[in-house]
Amino acid sequence: MPMPQFVLYIATTLDGYIARPDGRIDWLNSFEAGEEDYGYSAFYATIDALIMGATTYEQVLGFGDWVYAGKRSYVLTQRPLTSDRDDIVFVNGGLEAVLKAIHAAGYQRVWIVGGGNVASQFMAQRLIDEYIIAILPIILGDGIALYQSVPEQRLRLIDATSYPTGAVVLRYQQP
Repeated sequence: MPMPQFVLYIATTLDGYIARPDGRIDWLNSFEAGEEDYGYSAFYATIDALIMGATTYEQVLGFGDWVYAGKRSYVLTQRPLTSDRDDIVFVNGGLEAVLKAIHAAGYQRVWIVGGGNVASQFMAQRLIDEYIIAILPIILGDGIALYQSVPEQRLRLIDATSYPTGAVVLRYQQP
């Protein structure tokens, strides 16, 4: 069975933060208010499953209805989290355990949702096949960094799309 492709699709500030120091992502609201989805719908249709950390999971719960319904979501956690949903799986064994579960399920394209720690673990192991980074025209000056102690990696630019909001979505692949 072939290894799945792992895709990091995430929004970041111009200075590389994915959240404020306290974890809030309220700075995204003004960019999500319009009708532009920055390619999200087309991207979402291409993925089979998702991986996220516990903090990201809890933040998504705050959005109301589970926004990833119908696609298996793996949540990396060390805490005893539970859900009534059968499309949410909590994984306590770290990166190795979630990779084993993803491979056993036969998924072909998996979205690394976040947060920074989970994304950095995948980057450190050079497991991300495609990076889709939406850079929004805002500088926070401090916060939770997307890139947390990851080794140098050279990537190949696949596409760059700019939007009237000033956002730029960059797509890179591992060479």
